[in-house]
Amino acid sequence: MAEMGARERILGDIRGALRRDRNPTSVPGESPASASSQLSVSDIEKNCNARRDELIAQLESESTRIGARFHKAATADAAFQYVEQVASARQAKTVVSWDAPLFDSLDLSARLAQKGIVCCKEMTDAELVPKAAAADIGLSGVDYALADTGTLVLLAGNGRARSISLLPPVHIAVVRPHQVLSGLSDLFPILRRDASMSGETLSSAITFITGPSRTADIELTLVVGVHGPQELHVLLFD
Repeated sequence: MAEMGARERILGDIRGALRRDRNPTSVPGESPASASSQLSVSDIEKNCNARRDELIAQLESESTRIGARFHKAATADAAFQYVEQVASARQAKTVVSWDAPLFDSLDLSARLAQKGIVCCKEMTDAELVPKAAAADIGLSGVDYALADTGTLVLLAGNGRARSISLLPPVHIAVVRPHQVLSGLSDLFPILRRDASMSGETLSSAITFITGPSRTADIELTLVVGVHGPQELHVLLFD
């Protein structure tokens, strides 16, 4: 029941943020969290930078509370060693990954190949879903991470398919410190700014991931990993 309450709270926050996007004027009696959505993006970023260590500690606490496994890596070697450790524990043979400069900089494909693990990242759309469904591990970055709920925010795009984070039984999400925000009230102004700078509308293809996948049957019995990853690893790479 607690997990269902957390889910409803997050969905309620999203609905509230979207309503404020359509009607940005302040409302009498709105909460401090709602009022913070009226801050400029510059103010939000300054606040997050000033509170960076605090927000990372909160993200770690919330991620752990909701069942994710949180790990910090200070170097590329440490990040690779953690990915290899997870792959070894799961006896993984295949990893499906975002096609992103972050993973190129870590040289993950070549280093995993040395361990006998195939890393797939350059695929056609027709190949992607079956490859992701058959993979042992999905490896993605994130666009943002919300400290107050431990929620990861992923925007779909070329080389960043949602199936990579949703279909394999294990999902490893790599987070950079500057991507950690306090919550949704920080997120939506930044997304609107980014969309405006690119000349696009705010995308509806946003994935919010809060802990490993959970399914509740009619009696509200929670089962982990029925319709998504059984394990979520949040890897903070500084």
